[in-house]
Amino acid sequence: MKNSEWTDLQRLWKSSPPYPAPVAEELERLARRRKWQAIELAAGSVVGLAGLAVGITLILRGDAFSIFAGTAACVFVAVITALSSWAWLAPQPRADEAVSRALAEARRNARAGVRHAASMIWATVAGMLFTAAMALARGFLTIEANLGGFVVIGAVQLMLAAWLALAFRYYQTRSAALARLDAIAGALEE
Repeated sequence: MKNSEWTDLQRLWKSSPPYPAPVAEELERLARRRKWQAIELAAGSVVGLAGLAVGITLILRGDAFSIFAGTAACVFVAVITALSSWAWLAPQPRADEAVSRALAEARRNARAGVRHAASMIWATVAGMLFTAAMALARGFLTIEANLGGFVVIGAVQLMLAAWLALAFRYYQTRSAALARLDAIAGALEE
């Protein structure tokens, strides 16, 4: 490419109209959201690695209950990681025009939120199965009843119930946002 062609291309690029204010604001909001998502992904990775470490430590203890609990913990971490990966791997939009790009980004964000909420719901189901397996294993694989174990299981069940309620609420709000954005996209295509 010649210098004059490059200069013309730069001039044309710099003279293109800026994004309208609402579009620019939405793109900035989505950029901030992506930064928080990176922090959330890093925190989830640390928690997952800690869960695997606990599971492996339990397996290495060697008694029947610890082997079962460690294996269940590793399977639980693998299921949650798969659900989280499914939620995060939403396709990226490739729209060129400013309004279409902002709408595509907002729709992708809402769709990712719906997927994330669905994965939270299934993760809660997995958590409930995990605590049920721990309770059953404690009953069948050990001979002593421990009050602390029942308290922990009860506390985890309460936490899972709260998590499930939040996941359903989040699913509702993101689904409504996605429906609204899909309607806007449909109107723009007409």
